[in-house]
Amino acid sequence: MPSLLAVLLLQAAAPAALATHGDWILGCDNQRGCDALVRDSGGSEPRLRLALRRDGAATAPARLDVPLPLSVAAASRVTLAVDGRPLAQLIAPGGGGGLALPFEGKLAAALVRGRRLTVFESKRHVLAGASLVGLGATLRAIDAAQGRESSAATLAPPERGAVPASIAAVPALPIVDQPEVTGEAPRRFSAKDARKLLGRAAADCAAARTWRLDAAYTLLALDPGCAATHGRAALYLLPPKGPAMAATIDPAPAAAPPSWDPARRRLVSTAGPLRQEYAWDGVRFRLVLEQHDTALPDASGDEDVITTWRATVAVH
Repeated sequence: MPSLLAVLLLQAAAPAALATHGDWILGCDNQRGCDALVRDSGGSEPRLRLALRRDGAATAPARLDVPLPLSVAAASRVTLAVDGRPLAQLIAPGGGGGLALPFEGKLAAALVRGRRLTVFESKRHVLAGASLVGLGATLRAIDAAQGRESSAATLAPPERGAVPASIAAVPALPIVDQPEVTGEAPRRFSAKDARKLLGRAAADCAAARTWRLDAAYTLLALDPGCAATHGRAALYLLPPKGPAMAATIDPAPAAAPPSWDPARRRLVSTAGPLRQEYAWDGVRFRLVLEQHDTALPDASGDEDVITTWRATVAVH
């Protein structure tokens, strides 16, 4: 039976799922960096793509990103209002640039107490709005994910008597040591090899493609429809000699099978808003990036991306 420590280590090595709190969606990565995005305007005007971000380091400040439309000229004044009451007047950078505000003091307190944030231009013309429903729960979830609940460094209003507490160091990024690709051609995968691996019926519909992974292995990709029809894996490894072996992808992608991007040397899996990328480490494909695109129809085509896993790829 595995020890509790082993179980915790396994849990820590897996990407965390996104969480929804009211009108906010939250995701944290494997270095405890958290991104929270608002999903609703709270009114009839366009959604203000409000984002709250805080890294996992003990001294990392929280930042509120307030994007502004291209129509807002540089040096013009915009007003932030909570529940219709002006909170702050700011100078727009122009060019579609936004504002990055420290999430602290009166600004943070007003947002936590309020239900809706709006951005006004001159003559109280409303540019966009964001719902604040669920922000308090989102802040508490960020504090929990970053180990700050019992400290005085919480984003949510601290409990009475809270004292400065030790915040654990940010975990190091996983390193995937990727073997260097060679100029050698991929191992040949003949019709005879296809029949041996797949059987006659499957071999006839297998549009096999191969790419050199490193000095030892070639990646073999079968037509996904054919592989699924015949109950076969879609990705195989071809060693210098001997039979093909089903490729190991760790963890298994949400959408199967992923496709190979030879220019970037990544397996890429997309399932709706979820994107996963894997790099070859000489034995298996390991997750190096997981991102969720939470863009809504009123986001003017811009992406609202939350990253829940990242790794460093080192080529030797």
